[in-house]
Amino acid sequence: MIRIITEAMSDMTRHDAAALNFTLVAQPLRFGMEEMLDDGISISREEFFARMRVSAELPHTSMVPMAFWLDAFNKRLRDPADEVLCITGSSTLSGGYHSAVIASEECCDPSRVTVFDSMTASCGEMMLVEEAVRMRDDGATIPEIVAHLESVKHRQMLVGLADDLKYLVMGGRLNPLIGKIGGALNIKPTLMLCNGAIEKEGIVRGVKKGYAWYIEQLKKNPPDPMIPLYIGGADCPETVALLRSMVEEAGIACSIRPMSIGCLIGTHVGPGLTLMAWAKAE
Repeated sequence: MIRIITEAMSDMTRHDAAALNFTLVAQPLRFGMEEMLDDGISISREEFFARMRVSAELPHTSMVPMAFWLDAFNKRLRDPADEVLCITGSSTLSGGYHSAVIASEECCDPSRVTVFDSMTASCGEMMLVEEAVRMRDDGATIPEIVAHLESVKHRQMLVGLADDLKYLVMGGRLNPLIGKIGGALNIKPTLMLCNGAIEKEGIVRGVKKGYAWYIEQLKKNPPDPMIPLYIGGADCPETVALLRSMVEEAGIACSIRPMSIGCLIGTHVGPGLTLMAWAKAE
C-alpha cells in the first residue's frame, strides 16, 4: 500500500488525515519562550490567531525536524509491502523538503520512499496531497501519481490578499512608515506564488477591490474543472464564504473546496489572510 505523508505547511488537519488515510507530521511553533506544535492539539487555530492579535511580537516557526520525518517513515515501512510518498511544502519557503530527503536516506529502507517537493504551500499543497490520495485510492502507482502531481504543480496558481499590514511590518517584510501610510489608506497587498515563494504581486485599495482582483485572476487563468478551487482564510470563515459566493456568481466552472489557513502560514501574514489555489486548464 502507498502511505502518503505530508506536514503542517499544507494546512491539513488531523481530521483530514484520519478521513483520507494519510499521515500528518507536525511542525514546531514558539510564542516567546513557549514551545508547541502546529498539530491542532498543542494550540487550536482559533486560539493561535487570538493570541497573534494581542501579541507584541510574532510567533516563530521551524521546519519539520529530520527526526520527525524519520519516525514517520520507519513506522509506515513496517509492512514490507508498503511504500511511502512524502509531499512537502516548497523547498524555497522551508527546509522541510531537504530534511525529509535526508531522513529518507537514513530510514530503514530508502528504496521505498519518494519525497516530492510541492513548490507550494497551504491550500496549494493541500491540492496536491488530495490529488495524490485520490489517485492512490484509484489504484495508481507512485510514478503515476508523481507524474500527475508534476503536471498539476506546473499549472497551479496560488494568489492571496493580506488583510492587515501590521503583521508584515512586525515580520520585517514591510517598512514601518509604508505600513502606517498603507494602513491609513486601506491598502491591501496582493500576493502570488512565484518560483515556490509567496511574493507581493501588487496592491489594491480596499477589500472590495481585493476580492474583485481574485475574480480577475480566475478569469485570466481559467481553472481545470477536474480539480477543485481551494479558498482559504486565516481565522475568517465569513470571508471565505463571501469569496465562494462571488466565484459562484461569476459563473466560473469549478468545484470549490473551502479550508482554513493554519498557524505556519498565518504567522507570516496574520489573521484575515485569504488565499485561492487552482490548477489552470490544460
